[in-house]
Amino acid sequence: MTDKIPSVSELTKQIQLVLEGSFDIITVQGEISNYKHHSSGHRYFSLKDEHAQISCTIWKGRPVKFQMSDGIKVVITGKLAVYPPQGKYQIDVSSITPLGQGDLYLAYEALKKKLDEKGYFASERKKDLPSMPIKIGVSTSPTGAAIRDISSTIERRFPLAEVYFRPTLVQGDGSADDIVRAIKELNTYPLDVIIIGRGGGSIEDLWPYNTEIVADAIYNSSIPIISAVGHEVDFTIADFVADVRAATPTAAAEIVTPVTIDYLFDLTGDAMNSLVSITTDKIKEYHEMIDDMSGPSMSRRIIEKIKLNGQLLDDFEIRNAQNTKRSIAFLTQRLSSLEGHCKSLNPVAPFNKGFALLESDGKIITKDETLGNYIYIDIVRQNEKANVIVNKVIPKHN
Repeated sequence: MTDKIPSVSELTKQIQLVLEGSFDIITVQGEISNYKHHSSGHRYFSLKDEHAQISCTIWKGRPVKFQMSDGIKVVITGKLAVYPPQGKYQIDVSSITPLGQGDLYLAYEALKKKLDEKGYFASERKKDLPSMPIKIGVSTSPTGAAIRDISSTIERRFPLAEVYFRPTLVQGDGSADDIVRAIKELNTYPLDVIIIGRGGGSIEDLWPYNTEIVADAIYNSSIPIISAVGHEVDFTIADFVADVRAATPTAAAEIVTPVTIDYLFDLTGDAMNSLVSITTDKIKEYHEMIDDMSGPSMSRRIIEKIKLNGQLLDDFEIRNAQNTKRSIAFLTQRLSSLEGHCKSLNPVAPFNKGFALLESDGKIITKDETLGNYIYIDIVRQNEKANVIVNKVIPKHN
């Protein structure tokens, strides 16, 4: 009975004959999604509309006269074929022409232009990453490869880092809102840097990172953000707004671990070797000093050292006495000079030469005043004072 049951390969072959035989050359239009240009030269992509999609292949050597990318609407011509290893049908494309840009691509370009004009992409507003992040926030799917790549890379390069993981919905309904909530929640922790991202996918899969609310959350984050969305060829709005863009989640983990544990070990080892070398040299130096002092001529060297210091002390005493004498002589001369100067300024010094002062009521009458202003004046000499009455003042002409 089992002889009549076909194998998977036989059933697939029957389906292939029926399917490929039922369709001749077909022409269909749609939007390119999940485009990949393989190193072999073959091109793979999905052709989609709002409700369905079909896989397409352009084999190496088939002419393509424009730059293919996700979001471009095209018209293709080819044959329907079955790919037995995966049990799926696809279109083997013989010609492809652009029809226009898809709705997602147009929305992407419109938002990119709007945010660029608002200054979201300006390099001067972007925050610098710390030189050695210790506390690292991560927002990505808990089940994808991204969290495994990030965690394993950080653990390998810098296990001293603390990772604050916030499981996040990264595609599908509500994913953009959850990414925003994740960024805001991570901003409540004392983090040094935040990684947001996910693995690769189609433009639809990556679309939450092309939304304005996610761009606003990144822009308003007080903590530097690294965007690691998709593969190296994928660029999202989040990449342009983020402080740093990483080509992959693994690359993001490498960026936040610029100082590795191996580097710290090497640095510590170098410091230890330097400390050991310095200590060894000092010990050797002290050993030599002890050896010099412990030999048979130690007493003689000590006596010579005492004599030398004694002589140095005598020399110092002599120089100090000489300096003191010179200082005293200088100060004595200076004092005499000041004394003579003070005597010359003494207002009663002229008394010794017979001069006198004229006063009235205890006030000295200056040379500019006329005696005609006074009736009673006092003539003050060195040893006597005379009270006189002014009768007449005769001006004296030079």
